[in-house]
Amino acid sequence: MNTNMGLLGRKLGMTQIYDEAGTSVPVTAIEAGPCTVLQVKTRQSDGYDAIQIGFEDAAPRNVPEEVLRRAQGARARYRAVYGRASRPEQGHCFKAKETPPQRFVRELRLAPEEVAGFEPGQKVTLDIFSKGGYVDVVGTSKGRGFTGVVKRHGFSMFPRSHGAHEWTRHGGSIGCRKPMHVRKGQRMAGQHGNSRVTVQNLKIAGALPEQNVLLVRGAVPGPNGGYLIVRTALKKR
Repeated sequence: MNTNMGLLGRKLGMTQIYDEAGTSVPVTAIEAGPCTVLQVKTRQSDGYDAIQIGFEDAAPRNVPEEVLRRAQGARARYRAVYGRASRPEQGHCFKAKETPPQRFVRELRLAPEEVAGFEPGQKVTLDIFSKGGYVDVVGTSKGRGFTGVVKRHGFSMFPRSHGAHEWTRHGGSIGCRKPMHVRKGQRMAGQHGNSRVTVQNLKIAGALPEQNVLLVRGAVPGPNGGYLIVRTALKKR
């Protein structure tokens, strides 16, 4: 399990940059952070050490000034402005120094000594990463719908001659006489994509701190605009 620090972000798209030798390098631009710490969990209070962070503030409501003046207290004003969020979400984010409700929230397991350095309401930025380092990126792959075994698993197609009729993209046999049932994990047609995918050991090619943009070498899962989890690499320093 990866217990390194990370950020939440959004995939912006792919482009290319040039290194010192003038070689073209394909990179993915990721809007990483800033993220807000919503909750700090410790082994004494929750049974494990982690921080809960959120990315991208939810849109506030256009509340008239008169309504805000009549609101009794900070919590009532908060509920009036962020009334689109559920009451539990409002209360949870209000405790983190009146942080607006977040669109993308995840927990990051960390070492106990790292958890001690965070508090609710704190901002986490790109400063945790360094150029030349490596990261693991977690995202949701593009959904392909219901597909057959040729596209889903890369099966070879049947010959299109010698009497083969409407069987060119079928999967063929799915078992034998024994054990007299289809074995678990048999590759068949079904839902393709729309699943959690982790790409490991992507090198950080650069960063644009002013725009909160991280450039990583290679491709990351998901469509442009999809949410991502970017963490310091587990297997490579």
